[in-house]
Amino acid sequence: MSAINPDTQTKNNTTPAFLTALWVNAALLAVEVGAFTLLKQKLWRIYAPRTVLPPPEKRAQELPKGFWRWIPAVLLSPTEDIIEKNGLDAYMFIRFIRLLIMIFSVFTFLTFASVIPADAVGIGSDQDLNRISWTNITDPRDQIRFTTHVVVVWILTAFVLYMINREMLIFVHLRHQFLISKSHSRLAQARTVLVLPVPEELANEHDLRTFASFVPGGIDRVWIYRDTKELNKLFERRVDACKKLESAESKILKTATMAWRLREKQHKKTQKRKLKDEEEVDAPLVMPPPSREFLDDLVPSIDRPKHKTGLLGLLGEKVDTIDWCKEEVARLNREIKDAREHVVKGKFLGSAFIRCNLQLGAHVLAQCLSYHEPLKMYSKTMEAHPKDIVWRNLDDGALEMTTRYITSWAATFGLILAWAVPATFVGSLSNLSLVCTQYKWLNWACRLPKYGQGFIQGVLPPLILTIFFALLPLVLRALAWYECIPRYSLISISVYKRFFLFLLIHGFLITTVSSGITATIEDIVKNPTDAVQKLASSLPQSSIFFLTYMVTQGLAGAGSALVQLGPLLLHYIRKWFLGRTPRQAYGVTFRMPSCDFGTTLPRFSLLASICFAYSVLAPFINLLALLSFIMFYLTYKFLFTQVFDQPDEMETGGLYFPMAIGNLFVGLYIEHICLICLLVLKANAADNHYRIEAIVQAVFIVVLLVLTAFAHIFILHSYAPLGTYLPMSLATKKMAQRYAKQKGKSGDEAENDDIELDLFSNRHRGRNVRRRLKTTAKKIEGKMGQTEGKIILPNGAVLSRRGSERSNHSKASTSSKDSKKSNKSKASKKSGKSSLKRPVIDDAAPALRDEDSEEEDDEPNDHAFDHPSAYVDQAWVWIPKDDLGLSEILVQELRKLGVDASDVGASMDHKGIVEVTRNPPDEDWNGGHDM
Repeated sequence: MSAINPDTQTKNNTTPAFLTALWVNAALLAVEVGAFTLLKQKLWRIYAPRTVLPPPEKRAQELPKGFWRWIPAVLLSPTEDIIEKNGLDAYMFIRFIRLLIMIFSVFTFLTFASVIPADAVGIGSDQDLNRISWTNITDPRDQIRFTTHVVVVWILTAFVLYMINREMLIFVHLRHQFLISKSHSRLAQARTVLVLPVPEELANEHDLRTFASFVPGGIDRVWIYRDTKELNKLFERRVDACKKLESAESKILKTATMAWRLREKQHKKTQKRKLKDEEEVDAPLVMPPPSREFLDDLVPSIDRPKHKTGLLGLLGEKVDTIDWCKEEVARLNREIKDAREHVVKGKFLGSAFIRCNLQLGAHVLAQCLSYHEPLKMYSKTMEAHPKDIVWRNLDDGALEMTTRYITSWAATFGLILAWAVPATFVGSLSNLSLVCTQYKWLNWACRLPKYGQGFIQGVLPPLILTIFFALLPLVLRALAWYECIPRYSLISISVYKRFFLFLLIHGFLITTVSSGITATIEDIVKNPTDAVQKLASSLPQSSIFFLTYMVTQGLAGAGSALVQLGPLLLHYIRKWFLGRTPRQAYGVTFRMPSCDFGTTLPRFSLLASICFAYSVLAPFINLLALLSFIMFYLTYKFLFTQVFDQPDEMETGGLYFPMAIGNLFVGLYIEHICLICLLVLKANAADNHYRIEAIVQAVFIVVLLVLTAFAHIFILHSYAPLGTYLPMSLATKKMAQRYAKQKGKSGDEAENDDIELDLFSNRHRGRNVRRRLKTTAKKIEGKMGQTEGKIILPNGAVLSRRGSERSNHSKASTSSKDSKKSNKSKASKKSGKSSLKRPVIDDAAPALRDEDSEEEDDEPNDHAFDHPSAYVDQAWVWIPKDDLGLSEILVQELRKLGVDASDVGASMDHKGIVEVTRNPPDEDWNGGHDM
């Protein structure tokens, strides 16, 4: 009996600890929500950037004004709009939170209606939280009460399994519709497969095409990744030199602007002293025409930017930054051009990108058994996007990749073991009131006021745990990178798996165990044979820690995500300290934040697992979970509709969702195993009659555990292939409908008519050739209205054309457009002094979009999966247009040296603050920015 009685002192301290955490986090929530309602009216850049910054077709509707009207507007807005605005990953994230709300609504109703009465009615008069938990039933004669817990666990588990199966069906349907949708299937990435490691005998395009000749529709393009280390080094050095040059040019313009402003002030003072009579007129300071002499007069040689050319800029010769960078970029441009013309095909690095003519062909290729030898062509990934490729992770062989994989995960498990020390400390801190009575050096803690101890036990442990786990993703991302994962999106998925494993072990299991150890450590030392019984019986007592953890995450955590204090502070830091060049100002003004699902979603999976485990042991946690997930639903739906902009290249098509669903089973397993152990301990401590009751109850939970495992295996094997690849039934049906449309038949006629599709005909290859010819014709036509080798900007400036990437620029703008742009530029200088004001969109800037691309295909880049160093031209040096006109002088000097430069879309006011109205002038512009 003594082995299973809860400690009286623990019971007496649970309520103060919980109430302290509740009041502190409720106060934080009130402050955060109040700050949000005030700031969102003024700071649209932080709280509503999606209403202004994206392209018009992807902008969100503005929310109603007021302190509370935005809440029903967010809740009632169609959740499906998130798919169009931010992709399927974001939509499934919101749907996962909604699933948890539905689950814990049922959990709360059922446990409050049955489990809490079974725990509390007719047992004691203690008003502590333990009265409505498992620990309140201590008399063996009340063993029959646990039957309620067993029945409720069966019902709740069945409901969870039903909801999981239902949501997986919906997910599979949504993913398939997403893959075959017109907006996605037309993308080149929908037909591209990354294959590695490829054997040497297939290291050429002809053999790879022969190898993949069985693919329906045939192969469009093949890229073989070869070693170009020297060219890569030149390319990276040019990128660094261009950034340094932009920074120096902006700095010298700011110095000149401030120097002229100082001269104007001194001139006014001088004029005031010279005024002797009223008839004399105050003569303003005359600004000379822009020239190099004027610039040198304002910024003498001693004030020009300088740097050292040695290691990390600390050693070596000190040189003028602008002069050095101009020569360096011009020289690197010549060397890169020469290297590209005489490029020597280097060592094959084992990777190949294969783009199929048909989306179905890519999915077939990705699923086939490719090679007859082990560790060859075993890794094939779909949906490869050029911006998603980690080029440095494509140069390792199969043996090295396997070794890195093993080493990476070994380091992850080693880090888990090392992390046990701080996690155990946090768990011990949650039971400080017990530890302080057993160790003299902690007696001071016992003398603290009741609510002082409550603060230490209820507030500090979750806070410390949150800080620890905020630093962890950085380490896990480095380990995933070391694993040699070839895509950033897959790195994020790997981080998800590692992070959830950490959260589960340290944020739940070790914290629970350490909390139980501190509650029974003295008895364990005195009577080691009863250690297991004492430890297991103390596990439910650690629920107070997770009650406070749910309060911290659900109240203060949701409020913190809503008010976005971190992004708000980071915005001002970047604006005033990092927004000194147009490119940096563009990042501050136009780039919107995004959600990292690899680190955000595991936290919700952990909260769900914790609540599953304690759903019948401490039923009050279900209500806290319900309130928390409602807060998170409101917060993240607001963020995905008004704030976040998910990068298209990081879209996985909802692949995080099956992992999150799988994590829910972990919580069910922990719940069942914990109940089995507790019922067995009850049986060991009871008389024969009550022992049989406990054993029967434990057997029912064992059966439930087995059934849950079978359901998990069934769902895993049923949905795993469907959740990854596009089924042939949908792909061929879509192709048949398209074929019928080309033949002039309606959809109903197509279904009733026998349509024979020949997926191996030359029709798809012919379409490919036509598309390439069409692309070439557009490029030739685009050159007709331009001077040979020249391109004309809207401001009339003529630039040299040295790269194919600039061949798509529009023709010279008319004078009316120049006037329109000039007026907008002036308006920008007057009203655009803060990046928190709505920016002036430069619609007159040249756009590179292809409006005449084919209906079913975008216009793929022939260099899409070559290393950027092999084809990407020098990024234009972007200089802000200043009031003195000196930027034109600097741009002309750069162009004379063969360095592309422009001051379009960027301006510097009389205080030296840089503002932008568009993205860099050498990039596509469609009236908004879309990450």
